[in-house]
Amino acid sequence: MKGMAENVPMDEGGDEPGALSPGMRLGRYELLVAIARGGMARVWAARQHGQRGFTKLVAIKTILPHLAREPEFERMFLDEARIASNVHHPNVCDTYELGEENGVLYLAMEWVNGDSLSRVLRPNSAETQVLDYRVVARIVADACAGLHAAHELCGEDGRPLQVVHRDFSPHNILVSADGNVKVADFGVAKALGQLHQATVAGQIKGKLSYMAPEQVTGAQVDRRSDIFSLGCVLYESTTGMLPFLGDGDHQIMHALMRGDYIMPTKLVRGFPP
Repeated sequence: MKGMAENVPMDEGGDEPGALSPGMRLGRYELLVAIARGGMARVWAARQHGQRGFTKLVAIKTILPHLAREPEFERMFLDEARIASNVHHPNVCDTYELGEENGVLYLAMEWVNGDSLSRVLRPNSAETQVLDYRVVARIVADACAGLHAAHELCGEDGRPLQVVHRDFSPHNILVSADGNVKVADFGVAKALGQLHQATVAGQIKGKLSYMAPEQVTGAQVDRRSDIFSLGCVLYESTTGMLPFLGDGDHQIMHALMRGDYIMPTKLVRGFPP
């Protein structure tokens, strides 16, 4: 699985206390190379070792070393494992298992031979490339199907868990080389029975430019917030710009709260009404 966390240039983190490095083993998984890093976790390409020489390429997600001893981040990590491992759908990245080795918690996940939609849109980390709206519509429709599976997730008692991803963006849509789309990264997802604390006033979890207004204000969120985020992804992918703009977070928040954006038909000639 590639693109699960923010795709940024990085080293392996070997200079951090307690950092992992290529060649190290976490249970039956051999770390190969660090491929992505986000706010709280690092993703590795890894080789699973099994009986009689069996090997398989997987993605391993670990908490960043300087956060590993923080109870809140550990609870978030466990929540992600609990939610993601129970969502079974062709458009959701599979989570195989939660493990712990020498105090290091890790998630073993499906490897997707491709990249994040963010990298597809910005292959050189610069100007956003506009994609064919028909291709984008297919990608977003598949992502919708994956998110819907998460939204419909029920507990063992049959009660809906009311899962909300809360951090849906192009970074968390994986597109494989053969055209399959996978939703990934439930790191800040919200669900009934979660272990970590609910978001407190003044603390926003997710990427601001893709958030629904109620998420920005700290109000109660439900699946509609994820659908709003999908709309922002659709807008950006077909116009080359984010719908809500500003010189800083404060101005972006104001634009978002006012619903102040340019109609796509005014940005792209021939944009479908």
